[in-house]
Amino acid sequence: MCVLFWWLGTWQWGRHLERADRNAAIERAQSEEPVDLAVLVDDPTDEDASAVYRPVTASGTYLADEQVLQRNPRGRSGYEVVTPLELDQGGTLLVDRGWVAASPTDVNAPAADVAPPDGPVRVTVRLRAAQPTSDRQAPPGQVYAIDPGSMAESLPQPVYALYGELIDQAPPPDGDLELPEPSETGIGVHLFYAIQWWLFIVIALCGFGALLRRESRADSVLDDDDTLDATVG
Repeated sequence: MCVLFWWLGTWQWGRHLERADRNAAIERAQSEEPVDLAVLVDDPTDEDASAVYRPVTASGTYLADEQVLQRNPRGRSGYEVVTPLELDQGGTLLVDRGWVAASPTDVNAPAADVAPPDGPVRVTVRLRAAQPTSDRQAPPGQVYAIDPGSMAESLPQPVYALYGELIDQAPPPDGDLELPEPSETGIGVHLFYAIQWWLFIVIALCGFGALLRRESRADSVLDDDDTLDATVG
């Protein structure tokens, strides 16, 4: 049992180190100075892992007619407002402009007007990889996952395989929208589980020692009883 507990603790420790390395890489990427999108991403259709979480700048015009709402992102009752940005350099970048609560009178509509600004804008966004798609059917104009590939057909080409989370915008972003938070880099529970499994080793050894001591005392009592019977006899 101790060998098993040691192996389980070591496995969880390895998961903890992997999580710590991933968090460090995300934090480094998010802390980089913004660069022009075209400089960082050569091929828009390439989902370049090295570009994920990096801040970039881009200029263009929002395509209001192509805007969609992501339903209940991360379990929150409301919507992420996702608006395609037709870039001055050509092509389209999906921009998550922020979160808005659902309307108290209609759960299938946002609580505020989330129309994008007219005219040219310049944005600073954090690049993110496409989210896993869902088989669930959302109402028209809504989605369950932000996936540029599923929206690419009706947009000016090429459509970037990565999408952007809005950090800043000129003109200023809509005050009714809660800007996307940086990616979560919590340490998770793997370290706790590793310590827990290793503590089980101590508990097991202490329990085994207590059991041996109890058996030893029981044997001693039996020996004393045999000696007393022999003396009386």
